Amino acid sequence: MTLMLNALPQIREPENSPFICFEKGSKERTLLEQEIENIRKSKPEILPLWIGGPVTTKNEQRRCIPPHNYDRTLATYHTVSEQHVTTAIKTVLKAKKRWMQLPWPYRLIIFQSAARLLETKYLCKMVAAVMEDYSKNPYEALIDVQELVDFWRFNSYYAAKLYAEQPKSNLDTSNMVDYRPLEGFVYAAPPNNFVAIEGNLPTAPLIMGNVVIAKPSSDVVYSFHLVLKILLEAGLPPDVMAVLHGDSQMISDIVLGNPMLSAVHFTGGTDTFRKMRWTIAQNEYNKRLYKGMVRTVGETGGKDPIVVFDSHDPVATASAIVMGGFGAQGRKCSATSRVYMTEDKWPEVQTPLLDFMRAIKIGDPADFKNFMGSDINEAAHKNYLRYVEYAYHCPSTEAVYTEGTLTAGSGGWFHKPMIVLTKDPHHKLMKEEMFEPIVTVCVLPRKNYKQQVLKLCDKTSEFGLTGAIHTSHMYEFCEALEALRYVAGNMYNHKTTGAMVGAQPFSGARQSGTNSKVGWWPNLLQWTELSTLGFTFNKPTDFAPSYLDRD
Repeated sequence: MTLMLNALPQIREPENSPFICFEKGSKERTLLEQEIENIRKSKPEILPLWIGGPVTTKNEQRRCIPPHNYDRTLATYHTVSEQHVTTAIKTVLKAKKRWMQLPWPYRLIIFQSAARLLETKYLCKMVAAVMEDYSKNPYEALIDVQELVDFWRFNSYYAAKLYAEQPKSNLDTSNMVDYRPLEGFVYAAPPNNFVAIEGNLPTAPLIMGNVVIAKPSSDVVYSFHLVLKILLEAGLPPDVMAVLHGDSQMISDIVLGNPMLSAVHFTGGTDTFRKMRWTIAQNEYNKRLYKGMVRTVGETGGKDPIVVFDSHDPVATASAIVMGGFGAQGRKCSATSRVYMTEDKWPEVQTPLLDFMRAIKIGDPADFKNFMGSDINEAAHKNYLRYVEYAYHCPSTEAVYTEGTLTAGSGGWFHKPMIVLTKDPHHKLMKEEMFEPIVTVCVLPRKNYKQQVLKLCDKTSEFGLTGAIHTSHMYEFCEALEALRYVAGNMYNHKTTGAMVGAQPFSGARQSGTNSKVGWWPNLLQWTELSTLGFTFNKPTDFAPSYLDRD
């Protein structure tokens, strides 16, 4: 049955979700503490697959664990077999026609409803879930959840604005563009560091009328299921998105090998994304496998710099390093990880920087004294230790500073924030993404500093995600901005993190991804297949133009 709507509804231009402080004694603080306690006292639930509805299996069940207490279980979840993946693809494709026919205002109401539910009824519940699942402090967890609210609200608004964007017509013609969803299905593969990305990667295509196979990271299945719960309560049809857990390689092999794959929406490791793109390219070229050209939309890594000039306030620089480098344990693709300054500037920055670091407490995020929580898993913990060992033994390391106070005992992968000082701009830690609370500071001679630092910053890393320029002079800022034109998709004058939906569209180029600008309308265009329609009012009855002399 075709669904009809004789209206062009207007969607209110949204604002960013308001910030909540969770100050001691506040109502919000009490509610959040209650939600954390509820999670910790509750019996661990069993999370099913979602393929048109809940699906349980006889396969291995895995644990969802809080990284700051890996002996505790948040939940267990079912894992897929090959048949489940195949069934999931068939299920969403079967649901596609009806989902496409739903008039777009009704579709957008679902995600506007989800945004409001998350901002009100589920706010403290989701913040608590993120604190437990990701080991984020209340501030980091809140801004993560608020970003998801903003994604759903702003993407709904941008979709409506996009549909209204139409070509010109004249007296004899009427022209329009139909923003069709893609012909097959979209594969969404979110990472293990942001619930906002967990929620946005599958829903941006859904908002534009696509159907989706979602594979959340195994580390954060618990919070993804709360996202799913909210979407279903908001009215999302149960068969338009399938949620699969388990062997990532097996799931991807089957999904990427399906002829109806239309696009991939990915955030994660650079090598993983390269492998996906290579697999798709081989399938397209060698097998002529897909019905259409598969789109790959991805955001991967970053080696995000701050370039400091002598005129800048050293305390502001120190605060930017700490907030950008150590917030959420440095587990952000936008995290500050390399800093350039002169040898003269370093002593000015060093004192407030180390003072800030000494004030950092590390432990259970439910203790509101703690700024940093745990690393996400054991593999990440071992990665941190490898880089620490290298930092101490590398001949070009001038000094290593580890500050902060561990307030927790055993049971988590806790790390102190680290500053590595070097005079070598080609130090390994100046080039490689670590995804850990390690910031490398390279001090350079003051003579010819500007020319040298801008060239080094541009050439040192393969990534191009975020960056910052610290100077008190606008000419100097603009000169640096021009020299670093392709160093960052998002450039700031303070910290490298904290992009807001609708205000600072986020993503980068080079090896940081496809720069699709999530949180703005260009990303939504990736999930549409445009069709131009032209109508002629007064159709000619003869082929000949008026100039033609005819016998």
